[in-house]
Amino acid sequence: MKPHTPPIANAPYAWLLDPLSTSTFEDEFYERRHRVVHRQQPNYFESLLTFADLDHVLGTHALRFPDISLVRADETAIDASRFTGPAGVAEPLEVTRLFDEGATVIFRGLHRRLPQLAALCVALGQRFGSRIQTNIYLTPPEAQGFKPHWDTHDVFVMQVSGSKRWSVFESPIALPLRGQKCNPDVDRPGRTIDEFDLHAGDFVYLPRGLMHAARSVDTASLHITLGLTAFTWADFLADAVSAAALENPALRANLPVGFASGKLTPEETATLARQHLDLALDRSFEDVWRRFASEVSAANQPLFSDLLTQRADQHLVNEDTVVIRREMAIHSYLSQNECVMCFAGQELRFPLHVAEAIEFICANERFTALELPGPLDTAGNLTLIRRLAREGLLRSHHERSRLK
Repeated sequence: MKPHTPPIANAPYAWLLDPLSTSTFEDEFYERRHRVVHRQQPNYFESLLTFADLDHVLGTHALRFPDISLVRADETAIDASRFTGPAGVAEPLEVTRLFDEGATVIFRGLHRRLPQLAALCVALGQRFGSRIQTNIYLTPPEAQGFKPHWDTHDVFVMQVSGSKRWSVFESPIALPLRGQKCNPDVDRPGRTIDEFDLHAGDFVYLPRGLMHAARSVDTASLHITLGLTAFTWADFLADAVSAAALENPALRANLPVGFASGKLTPEETATLARQHLDLALDRSFEDVWRRFASEVSAANQPLFSDLLTQRADQHLVNEDTVVIRREMAIHSYLSQNECVMCFAGQELRFPLHVAEAIEFICANERFTALELPGPLDTAGNLTLIRRLAREGLLRSHHERSRLK
């Protein structure tokens, strides 16, 4: 399969929204209301996904349920035994036959298999401090999608091929938490807010909680849904109170005797609750922020496709070699006599005198050992660069020649 050029590698988030600016999106639409972008550029998303990509993944990646699943037109799931072999691996011929019979094919988590899609997910995950999920939907012509429903995460829908007709409705809930899932058989949509067609190259943003439904029209439809599961203030406060309770015995005390029998007035219960909430909030929450940031960095990693090559080529790295910091969520902080660096789900600790160089690396995408600031000499800078290359943060900017 011929590799694609990643979408505007230095600004995939802006590329996704174009011509809508990132500031306009965040100020006027994010978590507030839906936004449709029509482009009249049917090839716009080819750098993310093509039918050739799907053929390659389906034919060579030994997909298993639930990384691939199929759904009938009436929304009932097709049993995986219908399209997998004895080893549980999807059979491409069976998958395509069921698609011909009207089934929708759903590929889950292709951002863990396609570098170009991974790059976009990492950029959005970094920007919004979110965990990212992707689903790819290949829908036959004139097929109804899921019933009107809301999602508990924000969604970007990118129409890759074909068209889909969307309806957006008033919803009974705003910004639902992860446990406030929609039951389409019970939760009914309100009045229709908007109806529109997405054509190849178009996209729509749907904030969590907004009810929507879609169906393909006269051609097969291929679209990407990219979901952002962010940390909420409810998440933060719950963790903050739990962290404070580990330190303060007053927060671990039982509720007052007789509270369940109505011996306390509403005013008394409110006063006690505020007193204990004040105890919980009377502390630093830097540890909670850091843990959330670490979870974001662990959830947003690029696809590492050259780690062995980088190791084999480490002897070629010298003071003039340009090294590149990979796009991933990263943060650093000072802790007592150490500089701590967090990325890709790991936490690296360095002596405090390395902090200036670490700060420089976090802020710059390309540099050489000679450019690193701080007290380390060139040999020390090279040692630091090689360490971070082994850990996956840096890669050297030279092509390894292939043996013929």
